[in-house]
Amino acid sequence: MGWAKGRWQLIALLAIFILPTLAAMVMVFSDWRPGTFTNNGDLVQPPVQLEPGQWQAVDGTVPVLAGDWLVVMPQMQACGETCLERLDALNRVRIALDRDIERVRLVVLQPEGRSGPVVEPAAGILNLAAPVATVERLALHEGEPIAAQIVDYRGYQVMRYPVPLDASGLLDDLEKLLRLAKEEAERRALEEATAQ
Repeated sequence: MGWAKGRWQLIALLAIFILPTLAAMVMVFSDWRPGTFTNNGDLVQPPVQLEPGQWQAVDGTVPVLAGDWLVVMPQMQACGETCLERLDALNRVRIALDRDIERVRLVVLQPEGRSGPVVEPAAGILNLAAPVATVERLALHEGEPIAAQIVDYRGYQVMRYPVPLDASGLLDDLEKLLRLAKEEAERRALEEATAQ
């Protein structure tokens, strides 16, 4: 009787230590994540430094972008109807941020050397130009067209969203990122950029 009781205690003790380890291994190898950690866009691993401070204004002067989150829509040619619909959806995402709207800028990024902007200037939308290779890299990923990118306040590309754009998913991801980011760090990045 004592032997059976000791055996069950040993089995219970082993189960307490082995089952959580097995569960963790299953979660890691199956790439399962709880719903609160899932992203709607593709996480850029590792994040890529884009240096948006080097981008040029298509019209006027480039504002200081350091310290701001950017939603970047890469656009290689003149904006047609589908492009304008995507731009409208991105603008609505920015407006939906409510009190955080000032922390995010919407950028239409076109290749340098084009005559004129790919989209007509509008309030709340920055028309900027970058080297052709940069815009091409942001416009395509593994041969698939990209609708938009999220660039953090330090200039790192952190998320990408394929065509067709999931605007509500982008909004959800952006809200999470802004919630996790520290506004003080954003202010410091702006101060460092303007001090140079």
